[in-house]
Amino acid sequence: MIQRFPFTPILGWSVSRFDTFAFCKRKYYYTYYAKFDREFPTSKIMALRSLTTEALSIGSIAHDIIKVILERLQKSTEAIDQDKLTRFIRNEVDKYCLDKVFSEVYYKEREEVSAKDLIPAVTQNVMNFLNSERYEWIRQLPEESKRHWIIEPAGFGETRIGQLKAYCKVDFMFPNENEIYILDWKTGKPDDFKHRKQLIGYSLFATYHFKNNFEKIIPIVAYLKDGYREEIPKISQHDIDSFEDEVAYETRQMQNYNRDIENNTPIDKEDFALTENTNACKYCEFRELCGRQ
Repeated sequence: MIQRFPFTPILGWSVSRFDTFAFCKRKYYYTYYAKFDREFPTSKIMALRSLTTEALSIGSIAHDIIKVILERLQKSTEAIDQDKLTRFIRNEVDKYCLDKVFSEVYYKEREEVSAKDLIPAVTQNVMNFLNSERYEWIRQLPEESKRHWIIEPAGFGETRIGQLKAYCKVDFMFPNENEIYILDWKTGKPDDFKHRKQLIGYSLFATYHFKNNFEKIIPIVAYLKDGYREEIPKISQHDIDSFEDEVAYETRQMQNYNRDIENNTPIDKEDFALTENTNACKYCEFRELCGRQ
């Protein structure tokens, strides 16, 4: 059973949070401290934060559909009707696009991003999973395993790493005999360093919440874009111990930008420097605020 934690305002480490912090301190400020800004309305900052891109949308929808497929597998292993699946994907993409504003359109890089632009890639990612040996293996897992599946759990995946608050939300985690498997779906390009870091975090999530009740944790990153391919990194106890130290170090770095650590109150926005990599700004949703359009 996943443990629940009472709310505390202190910041929680995550791979994505520290990546944003390392990339650009000003983007980090707008992403996590919009309500403290005195220059722009919070509603404006949050509207920019909610911008999506075609690539992010494809990944988000594919994750949602795979979640539904796995939940269906818990109830039935009958073959999926391809016509129904095609209609379901189309409907899910249509619903997703109803209230989304795409960064490419907002910043006038494209006139439109519509459902028809997303459907082929979403379908391909989903079908690559369904046609994989891993899907067939999952389909044949015993009922005892299926009762304990964790499929994109609610919330943000809060856990503790070395007693520090952290967020490591898994896509799919499930037991099989004395092992626990973690599958993380990826619809973009491989990023060995980042993805390995995420999987170590997920392994610690499993260790914390399941009290080391498994002999072995098997974390897997599953790439869905071009066929189906898995990477299973070797993670040693030394890696785990080093990772705890890394999380502590990165947490301290972010807390250095807190005026009040316990309440997660930031220092002044002017002290959150803009990145020197101006070429990367063209991919940032907040570039309008920084005058780097």
